[in-house]
Amino acid sequence: MSSDIEDLKREIDIVDVISDYLNLERVGSSYRTNCPFHPDRTPSFYVSPSRQIFKCFGCGVGGDAIKFVSLYENVSYIEAAKKIAKRFNIRFSVREESPHRSKILQALRVASEFYSSKLKDSEEALEYLKSRNIDSSTIKRFSLGYAPSSGELARLLKEEGLLEFYERTGNLQKLDENIYRDLFRGRLVIPIRDLQGRVVGFGGRSLSEGAGPKYINSPESEVFKKRSLLFGFYEGLNYLRDFKEAILVEGYFDVISLHQEGFRNAVAPLGTSFGREHARLLSRYVKKVYLLFDGDEAGRKAIRLAVPHLLSEDLEVYPVLLPDGLDPHDFVNIKGRRELKKLLEGSKELFEDMLEKIKEGKDRERAIRDFIYFASFVGDSVRTFSLLAELSKLTAIPVEILSSRLYKRKESKRTEDREEIPFHYRVFLKGLMELRPEIDLEELDLPLRVKELAQEILNENYYDVPEEVLDFRTEDLETVFWETVERLRIDIPEEEVTVSDPKEIVKERIKSHKGGFRGYALRKIRGRLAT
Repeated sequence: MSSDIEDLKREIDIVDVISDYLNLERVGSSYRTNCPFHPDRTPSFYVSPSRQIFKCFGCGVGGDAIKFVSLYENVSYIEAAKKIAKRFNIRFSVREESPHRSKILQALRVASEFYSSKLKDSEEALEYLKSRNIDSSTIKRFSLGYAPSSGELARLLKEEGLLEFYERTGNLQKLDENIYRDLFRGRLVIPIRDLQGRVVGFGGRSLSEGAGPKYINSPESEVFKKRSLLFGFYEGLNYLRDFKEAILVEGYFDVISLHQEGFRNAVAPLGTSFGREHARLLSRYVKKVYLLFDGDEAGRKAIRLAVPHLLSEDLEVYPVLLPDGLDPHDFVNIKGRRELKKLLEGSKELFEDMLEKIKEGKDRERAIRDFIYFASFVGDSVRTFSLLAELSKLTAIPVEILSSRLYKRKESKRTEDREEIPFHYRVFLKGLMELRPEIDLEELDLPLRVKELAQEILNENYYDVPEEVLDFRTEDLETVFWETVERLRIDIPEEEVTVSDPKEIVKERIKSHKGGFRGYALRKIRGRLAT
């Protein structure tokens, strides 16, 4: 029976698996030790992290991580997979495996090579990379490319017998007989790799203003799962493993620029908010995570989103907010490598930093509230108590009171078992996160679950907010948000509340909250009735 073996392989690292059984010695880009499967006086057993395989040059045995456990523990391949899944806390179940998976991966590799070969033909793409100070060796390391017209790629894949498999990725859409639309046409293309270095998806950067969204990603597919991947992870795997530290940033070019400057332990999520699976992946390789974000409201929000997941995986967190509104790419290009290194080395551990701010009296009430919130996610209860004791000593608030204010995590359901939040409620919740409006939830007609989530968002507690809300995207969020609020506030037929220019509502709402949005909407309606 086939299983989700391939999914498991993407989640594990062969060095971690074999290190549980043998003492490995680093030799260049590989590891070696004495072979456990035959008498071996000199190390002839080698492990390749880049290829995710082991090989003994004495007895000839070799294979992947699962095969090693199978041989070492004398169990079946499936039983070995189950053991590994349990050891690394990875969900594993037997299911029908797609017979086309290898073909899809082959098609993605061909597409990536095609895009890479076309980069030299695009003066616009090369000029853009030059403007971002990306050099030729970095272009090669990340296999950056360019997507020309859609037909050329479709013809190549058809010649290779891979067209139908590539269509399954959603990157190429069939419009008519022999007519295809490439999702990335006219864009700079950034390949995304899994832990084994295989291309599983792409990111696309627009090269001109007004040509759609600035960035787009491959849609989710059977080989591309954004929630379990981090950009730059494969390229920096050895550095992550050796330094036991990661630098978490937000964008593709933040990662690319930092790698170019020698910070090859930089990673970023793929157009999604940083989540639990990302934190779990990092925890297998590192002990410390620097959060290198813009020093604005968006950067602060990104920290609040990421920290709970990192603490839940027992990782040390070091927030680093950049000055002058610079993102990591701009900072390292303007200030230089040395200044960034100094900034990272001078950063403080999360709780140490917050205690210092509380001591200095900087926004004391908020700092205390944040300290308690983050302490709620520390996995070790003894450590949590110790943190609260430090806070109690500083604030004179009894530990019992501080403990009573710890954030109580809700029992989370599996995503596939949870009822989806309707579109207009997703608009509303995302608007609360992004726009930070003054809203009285009691004036709105909201289901209990949505109301609870809205209150958590207003309190800036994002841990239990579903991914479908965190990752929700829509054009002109401000306008559609206020249209949605109008429908939720006014208990009259929707057609009677239609407003010709929603942006005027936004302006009115921003100008003055006096009388509330409901008062404004009712005045509009009454004015129409009077005429």
